[in-house]
Amino acid sequence: MILATAAGRTRFITQPDHAALAGRLLEAWGGEAVDAPMPEPAVRLAVHAHDDGWWPWDRRPQLGPDGSPRDFHEIPVTRWMRLHRRGIDEVTRADPYAGLLVSLHAVGLRCRRYGLSPTWPEPPVAVRGFIERERRRQRSLATALREDDADDRLSVEDVAVLTALHDDGVPPSDVAPGGDRDPRLWRNYRLLAALDALSLRICATPTRADSTEGGADAGAGPTVGDIGPIGLGHVPTRSGEPDTALSATALSGDDWRLDPYPFERSPVTVSVPARTVAATSFPDERTLFERYYGAETEEVRVTLRPA
Repeated sequence: MILATAAGRTRFITQPDHAALAGRLLEAWGGEAVDAPMPEPAVRLAVHAHDDGWWPWDRRPQLGPDGSPRDFHEIPVTRWMRLHRRGIDEVTRADPYAGLLVSLHAVGLRCRRYGLSPTWPEPPVAVRGFIERERRRQRSLATALREDDADDRLSVEDVAVLTALHDDGVPPSDVAPGGDRDPRLWRNYRLLAALDALSLRICATPTRADSTEGGADAGAGPTVGDIGPIGLGHVPTRSGEPDTALSATALSGDDWRLDPYPFERSPVTVSVPARTVAATSFPDERTLFERYYGAETEEVRVTLRPA
């Protein structure tokens, strides 16, 4: 569950709905600054469904020890592994390339994104079994894709990158955005990571309505004006060109400015379902459950424009 608190209210957006928002952003991806992904159908599925395994957890919001709802990053690691494994299973059944990409994404969250986030912590001991199981899955999927004469989506260079990620934790030294070698699988991984981060920030940012309903003194939580621009690094652009750092600024929680602008049209308006409860803490989980499902589902609409 992704939370946004403001004016004494808590807005809840589920992880699967956040992933679907990332998928809707991808549907508009392209234009002068960036290439659309290839193979587009499989990448769209991977981005749209990369957090579908979270449904069992998000159907019933959880309370932390202080009585406030748990955000997604507070999930116990054992449950995190089960949810991701379940989600990867489901995507893999739909399409093996999409399953490979989602598996890479999940493992990357625990492996410093394969060198893209070097300051992140080392993988905890508890997740090492999960990482090894997913690596075996990735090798199996890659073999099946390469052996299928009717499927040309995974190249020899893609397999070489995958092997390096397993053996060294980073891509080969001669693989670099803008260089002669930037295999498609690695580009698609970076694109999924960037869309995931952008969607997460949108979901965690209060809108103008969230910040004003209930009055200025209604409770703790950031207002839109408190939230500065964010930078998303390692965003793939055009084939043969280096990655970019995308800056996203919330002028209000429902009005964003992006630089460079990565979409085919301007503006792009997307929406994500949410429930909002007029409280930031609860006496027990039963009360949280009743207040959460007592709230109507609303569509949070956001518009993105060039900076």
